[in-house]
Amino acid sequence: MERFLRYSFEHGRPIRGVLLVQGKLVQKTFTVLAMTRDEATLELGRKKPPLLLPRRDILSCDYARGDSGES
Repeated sequence: MERFLRYSFEHGRPIRGVLLVQGKLVQKTFTVLAMTRDEATLELGRKKPPLLLPRRDILSCDYARGDSGES
């Protein structure tokens, strides 16, 4: 999972993930704007404010549809 988060952060590319947001499981496509050891700031949409989420609440990640991670 670390690899996908780093890929999104370093390349500015969206990834798909399963997140725990306000106690609910959601699957979203997001871009990582910033990361620390314990938290990540995610952009869930261009018009929505960034979401600061504990990294333990990012349950899984994968490349977004149509992306193979070759950039």
